Amino acid sequence: MRVTFYTRPRCGLCEEVEGVLKQLAAQHGAQVVRVNIDEDVEARRRYWDKIPVIEFEFEGGPVLCAPIEEMELGKAFSSTTTTTTTTTTTSTST
Repeated sequence: MRVTFYTRPRCGLCEEVEGVLKQLAAQHGAQVVRVNIDEDVEARRRYWDKIPVIEFEFEGGPVLCAPIEEMELGKAFSSTTTTTTTTTTTSTST
């Protein structure tokens, strides 16, 4: 699973959530991609007034915007783990 973390330098809220994000990502085997919105025109246009933003990159994945609570982030990881690890078995009769 890939998680994009939209941030910028000297963002206090970003610094607060980043440690928890890294810890949860490691526990759930997720890759965190860090995007500095000051260096990405499209990200800045979309999120300049919402950072930090954490986007779970799969269909229907949640997008969390500031302020992000630790419990909310934990629930997002738990729900995505359940969603992405569910498999369907199909049997055929002959």
